[in-house]
Amino acid sequence: MKHHFMTFSQRTLATISALMLLMSPLMSQASVTGAFNAGELIKGSGDTVYYFAGNGKRYVFPNAKTYFTWYKDFSSVKTISDGQLSTIPLGGNVTYRPGYKMIKVMTDPKTYVIDQGGFLRHVTTESLAQTLYGISWKNQIDDVPDAFFVNYRVGTAIQTASDYNAANTMTTTVSIGQDKQLDETKITITIGAMQNGFVPTSITFKKGTEVTWTNGDNAAHWIKGSNFDSGMLTPGQTYKHIFNTAGSFDYRCNIHSTMQGTINVVN
Repeated sequence: MKHHFMTFSQRTLATISALMLLMSPLMSQASVTGAFNAGELIKGSGDTVYYFAGNGKRYVFPNAKTYFTWYKDFSSVKTISDGQLSTIPLGGNVTYRPGYKMIKVMTDPKTYVIDQGGFLRHVTTESLAQTLYGISWKNQIDDVPDAFFVNYRVGTAIQTASDYNAANTMTTTVSIGQDKQLDETKITITIGAMQNGFVPTSITFKKGTEVTWTNGDNAAHWIKGSNFDSGMLTPGQTYKHIFNTAGSFDYRCNIHSTMQGTINVVN
């Protein structure tokens, strides 16, 4: 299958320019918050947008094309402080939403569909590609830079149309966390330096969720709430608590009293 694409430099400049242009109005109006939830989009003072996952890590959108397979615009992006952003460990790159489009790279003649988990499945014939994506299937292929190709894994090839349904695959993959096969019944909050506090400072999740506080600071901390108490946590240590009752629960660091957080539990 032969296709024509922009050069890498043209494509990179185009996607960066488009991303910056679209985000500019949003960034100028954004207010800084410490309240955000798993599954939401966050950024610092810069333009890079991240997906905040339940495992307490942030995942990067490598380019505008990847972003727009998941979201229509930037209206849901929350701005947090640079200190809080740096407290959240990086989890990796976001990959294309499964089912959205086919992809290929300049150095590989194969065309792939994307399955959940970032798996690439080779579409073995042009007729099969047309069956999967319609008569305009050639317009449903994005060229992915070689540098981003390593974010994916190669799965089994598509031999027949019954092996893959693009619409169903996209519909059943509703979040990046699900695509990365993360346990969405668990939440991680990172304990940062005193000036950055708990990250997120306030978070909302469903009843029955297990929360893990991870001390990402170089100093000791102590989680203290009305019905949960971690004791002293040295750097790198964790504390877990399951919230089985709906309500709002405030907590603090027993060592650094200015560090305070809120847990909101819903049914």
